[in-house]
Amino acid sequence: MDKSVYIVETSGLREMKPAAPANEDHMQDLVARYPQLIAGEDQLLLIAREASIGDGTSDNRWSLDHLFVTRRGVPVMVELKRAVDTRLRREVVGQLIDYAANGTAHWKPGAIEAAFRSGMGEPEAAAALEDFLDGEDASDFWQRVESNLQSGQIKLVFVADRIPDELAVVVEWLDSQMQADVRAVELSWYADEHGVTTLVPRTIGASAKTLAKKGDKDRRHYSLEEWIEERISPKGQEKLKGVQIACAIAQALDGKVFVPATAGSIIGEWETDDGRSCYPFGVYPSAKVVLRLGYLKNRPAYENEQERQMLYESLLDIVGNLHTSSLAGEPGFDAELLLNPKVADAYREFLHDVVEMAKRAPSE
Repeated sequence: MDKSVYIVETSGLREMKPAAPANEDHMQDLVARYPQLIAGEDQLLLIAREASIGDGTSDNRWSLDHLFVTRRGVPVMVELKRAVDTRLRREVVGQLIDYAANGTAHWKPGAIEAAFRSGMGEPEAAAALEDFLDGEDASDFWQRVESNLQSGQIKLVFVADRIPDELAVVVEWLDSQMQADVRAVELSWYADEHGVTTLVPRTIGASAKTLAKKGDKDRRHYSLEEWIEERISPKGQEKLKGVQIACAIAQALDGKVFVPATAGSIIGEWETDDGRSCYPFGVYPSAKVVLRLGYLKNRPAYENEQERQMLYESLLDIVGNLHTSSLAGEPGFDAELLLNPKVADAYREFLHDVVEMAKRAPSE
């Protein structure tokens, strides 16, 4: 039988007896408003409640209870159940894995940022993000989110007021086997006779051994060739050759093409006339070559949205369909399109012009 917990007050002890949440919606609301209840060592920013996930044919096949991101840009998928829900023991595991697999496969580039902004409204979203990032550049942050999502660097969290032993075993096994960080949070409920509530979180799945193992992997430094071999080669020769052509074009234009510390993508860097750097070129693990408008909008030549719209339309004319229409995102195309020499030549001229404009310092 569960025991009480006690709060020490100046007048003595206050006994908090085991209790239960009134309903699942109450739990969901608390987690949305106070994500520190389940955050562990992370800081969490709420992207959306009831986030839609598609299956390739429908954009809203499933609805995820909560979608958060960490300060490191890791997407966090949360599914919450009460202990009295019999689905907690089995169905919730398959349910969240379905969400993870289909979210990483079918969310389009920029979808997480768009969900955040549309859910709160632009002024509120901008203020909340600025407070969360504490001075960090928002474009850097959303790029990390995209890179982590594309490479499967995500976190799955089961939340309940009581985690059954059999679910705890499954969570610990999944966490030890999967690239994703898998955890369960038992959010124990206590209340006194006046209805005052105390919540006691307990995290399951973050073993020291697994954290060390995943930490070592996170700290791996990839060369460009190693990253392409590991992330792109398994996707076939056409994608591999297309990515190699894209990188060669950027390097021929004097770009430094490298794998950042997050190892979630390839980035091209050019030094600007005012001594800064710009990063207009990137490649995702899905073998998509991207135009990084989120970075370019910070350069004087592309501050105006109309200029970025012209860039978008120029690239659209060269490669056809792009994977997002966001002018503050990273519209991209399949790398194998560059196997066509005419497309490759046109893209080379396009990237040359983009870089030259981006490098220009503000006019005095």
